[in-house]
Amino acid sequence: MPSRRSRVILVVLAVLSVASLIWAFSVEYQKHRIAKAYEQARQEAQALATERVRLNQELGEARQTIEGQVGDITNLQHELKEVQSRLDETVVQLTSLQHNHNQLQERHASVVAQLSSLMAEKQQLEARLSSLKELKLAMRDVKRKIWRERFAAWRARSQALREADQERLASGNRGYVMRQGASTLGAGPRLHVHVLEPQSQ
Repeated sequence: MPSRRSRVILVVLAVLSVASLIWAFSVEYQKHRIAKAYEQARQEAQALATERVRLNQELGEARQTIEGQVGDITNLQHELKEVQSRLDETVVQLTSLQHNHNQLQERHASVVAQLSSLMAEKQQLEARLSSLKELKLAMRDVKRKIWRERFAAWRARSQALREADQERLASGNRGYVMRQGASTLGAGPRLHVHVLEPQSQ
């Protein structure tokens, strides 16, 4: 079983992976929004440039056809200045949008690199956990083998002792030992033999 620390690391990696994916999706959404705003501003700038050309043409025609109408020319010049001002503002906005777009691309690249690093670290941890599991299984098999060998040796010793007791019993006078014409039954201390079975690992 993986340790608590390994589980915590896996959970942290999973949370970081999900957070990185959410950030990547947010970055893509911001890129899409900025690209849309950039395209809209570009179209507006193009429309303003077209409007400026049209106003220039109208101003030229007005100068040719209505030389005496100074007031109209002044109004046209004022509109032309407004168009120029709007065009300048649009250029500034386009520059700012381009700068933000570049920053988002850099952040996206950084997030992708971090995500790749986290995935590689996750794979390494999974490989280490797999190796630990295999090692534990191998150790358990070795312990079982040692226990089986000890149990077999104990059974063999027990069988040998039983057979030796049977042989001594068959060759004697059923436990009554005579020495110098007198029975030795109860003459010495009694021996108690306890045979312990091997414990399973």
